[in-house]
Amino acid sequence: MSKWHTWLKKRKAIWWWVPDTTKLRDKSVLEGVMNYGRWQDFLDLKQRWGLEKIKRLFTEMLGARRCNLRPPTKILYSEYLQRHAS
Repeated sequence: MSKWHTWLKKRKAIWWWVPDTTKLRDKSVLEGVMNYGRWQDFLDLKQRWGLEKIKRLFTEMLGARRCNLRPPTKILYSEYLQRHAS
């Protein structure tokens, strides 16, 4: 099992309804971490993917017809990414 799959399985509580966390798409992982994860989970994604990918996925989520991010989450990460991912 890869480190990535192990990382996802350790955070199964974020995606408790998903039978196989190894099949999650990147947007779903980011959405779950932003809504329900800890700051360290976000920093782990930042290290793995980089801020440019996170910013791209976040922007796509905000522009989608349906966005599952909570309003405080949108504000927090919009400001963080605006300052740190130029």
